[in-house]
Amino acid sequence: METRYDNKNKNKRKRIYIWMTIAIVVVAIVSLMCFFISDRGTGECRSRSKDTYNSKSVYVYNLTDGKVEIDVNGNKKLPIASLTKLMTCRKALIIMRSKGLVLDDNGQVSAEAVKIVKRQKEFMVGYDVDESTDLNDLFYAMIMRSDGACANSIASMMGGNINHFVSEMNDEASVIGLSNTHYETPDGVYKRGEYSTASDVAKLLKESLPDKDYYKIFTTPTYVSTKTERHPDGIKLSNDVISAFNKHKIKNFKVLGGKFGYTREAGKSIAVLAEKNGKKYIVITLGCYNKVGNHGHMDDVLTAMKKING
Repeated sequence: METRYDNKNKNKRKRIYIWMTIAIVVVAIVSLMCFFISDRGTGECRSRSKDTYNSKSVYVYNLTDGKVEIDVNGNKKLPIASLTKLMTCRKALIIMRSKGLVLDDNGQVSAEAVKIVKRQKEFMVGYDVDESTDLNDLFYAMIMRSDGACANSIASMMGGNINHFVSEMNDEASVIGLSNTHYETPDGVYKRGEYSTASDVAKLLKESLPDKDYYKIFTTPTYVSTKTERHPDGIKLSNDVISAFNKHKIKNFKVLGGKFGYTREAGKSIAVLAEKNGKKYIVITLGCYNKVGNHGHMDDVLTAMKKING
C-alpha cells in the first residue's frame, strides 16, 4: 500500500524527469541551430558570438610580416562579383606597357561596352561614348567606382576583344599561382563557372600592390577626370571603400584603399588594404548575403582587425 510519502517521491521524480527532458530538447535545438548557422556544420555558431562573421569567407594577410593572421574558409570557392576588376586592372597595366602605352594616353569608353553595361544594369560614372578621356580616367573609374563600361572598354582595348582579354586574365592567374580562380568576364557580372577564393584575392593584391600605378589606383581617395567639352569640370570620383570606412574610428587603424563587390549571386564582398599600428594588412571578405543597405561585410573587416594586436 502506497503512503503519502511514496506519492510525494513519485511526483518529485516525475518533475525531475520532465525538467531533464526539457533541458535535453533545448540543448538539441541549440546544437542544430549552431549547425545550420555555421558553414555546413564546420564553422562556429554565429548566432550571438562577438567573434563571428557575416561573410562566408574572411581572410587577413599581414603584408608587413608576411603571414596569414585570420583564415576563415579562405580556400572556399565563391563568386567574387566586382573584385574581378582587380585582375582586370593588373593584366591591363601589363598589356598597356607591352604596347608602349602609358596611363596619360587617350582612352575612350566604347559603344559595345556601354551596350553591355546597360543590358546588365551596371553602374557607370558618366563618360560618354568616344568622349576624349584618357586611360587614367578609365582605370580610376573602374576601381574607385566599379564602372563596368570602363572595365569592358579597357578589356577591349588591351585584349583586342573582351573574350581574348578574359583568356589573358586566366593565364595571368595561373602565372601568379591563383590555383582556385577562374574568370569569365572583365567586370565581374556573374556567369556560371566564375569563382575565386579569399586567399587567392589576397594573393592577387599581394602580387599587384608593389606596382606603383596599381597601388596609386587602388589607394587614391579622390580623383577628378580629364576636363572635356561634355564635362568641363571633369567627373569627380571618390573611392567607395575609403569613404565608407572614414566614418568608423578605430584607434591606430586606417583603410588605405579598397574595392567593393556585389551581385545577387555573389552577395557582398570587399578587398581592403589597411594599416594598423604601422603594419599593412590585406583583408578580404566574400559571400555576405545581408540585405542591401546593411554592411555586414564592412563589420567583418572591423571585427577581424580588432582581433589583431599588431
